[in-house]
Formats: sequence, C-alpha cells, structure tokens
Amino acid sequence: MQGKARSRSAGYTKEQIDKIGNTIIYFSMHMGDLTKTKILKILFLLEEAAIKKTGQPFTGLEFQLWKLGPVAKDIFIDLSFDESPILLKDYIQKDPADNKMFRASATFNDDEFSANDIKLMDIIVEFVKNKPASYLVKHTHGTTSLWRKSALQYGVLELLENELVNSTDYEVDFTLLFPEPSYLAERFEDAKENFEFIKSLKG
Repeated sequence: MQGKARSRSAGYTKEQIDKIGNTIIYFSMHMGDLTKTKILKILFLLEEAAIKKTGQPFTGLEFQLWKLGPVAKDIFIDLSFDESPILLKDYIQKDPADNKMFRASATFNDDEFSANDIKLMDIIVEFVKNKPASYLVKHTHGTTSLWRKSALQYGVLELLENELVNSTDYEVDFTLLFPEPSYLAERFEDAKENFEFIKSLKG
C-alpha cells in the first residue's frame, strides 16, 4: 500500500496535494459531506474561475474531457477506491455510514491559500452549496462551457454526447478563456510552463 501511495503522488508537489486536500476540507466545512461528483465539479469550477480572474491556476490540476464533463483523472481514481483515498488520505475519508460520501479527516490549514483564494472559494461555496451534483454536471456541459468548446476543438463532442466513448485523454483547454491576447493569457501560459517544469522534475 505504501508503494501505491508513492506512485499516486508522482507528478504532484507536496504543496499542490496540500492545497487540493485543504480545498476539499474547506468545502466540507461549509457544506457537510460531499460526493465524488461534487468534489470533482468544485475543483473544476475553482480552476476555471481562478484562471479567468487572475490568469493563475488554483491547483494546477489537469481536467480531461469525459462524458460527464471535465474530470481530474488522478482525483477521480483516488476517490474511487473501495476504501478511503490514498493521494488525499491525510485530508478526507469516506463516511463509514455511506461510502458514497466524503468527509474531512483534518482541520483546514490555510498555509497554501491567499486571501483572494479564500474569497474565491467562498464565491464557489455560495454557488454550489444548495445545488445537486446533477445541476453541476449540466452546468459544466453548457453551450458556452469550456468542456463543450474543448470537445469541439478536438473533434470529440459528438462521440461524448452520443455516449460512444465515456472518456478521452484530451484536456480542457483553459486558453479558450482568453480568445484575444492579454496580460491574463500570458500569465496563464507562464503558469502552465512552471507546472509542466515541476512535473518533469518529479517524473
């Protein structure tokens, strides 16, 4: 199990895992236990909002184009284990009474968060807290969504919508948030390069 845990962390820094884990803890604090789908949607909505507003990724996760929307594959796998997660084991665990739900297993640590990060999380909390996961799935599939625009760009929208495939290796293209050259677009490209460099060092 320890060897498996090490392999799951490949490509992520400790700081990145800490921010992902504490992000989920924060939402659990404000919304109670969370389903896998809701966690995945929250992480995507945060990433999209942060990049659109500041040009900087929130966690640096990559989101693939799947039938049910944009999915961070590593997090999906981690939340799909029969027992509690491995990558996020220090932050969340399955509810013993309902293994479809996740609850915080630690207190929130804000070391990796700026004041703007907290404000952004509060905005997303307000948006998602009273909405079922099915609404968030529909929202991320909207006619102007990045999922749809990216799927069109890669020529896989019809395959996904007609359920001919359940998932693809194509990633949501966050550069589509910036149709024109801008300071934010440049900032995002620089941030992407930094994440790719760090990932190459860990690979």
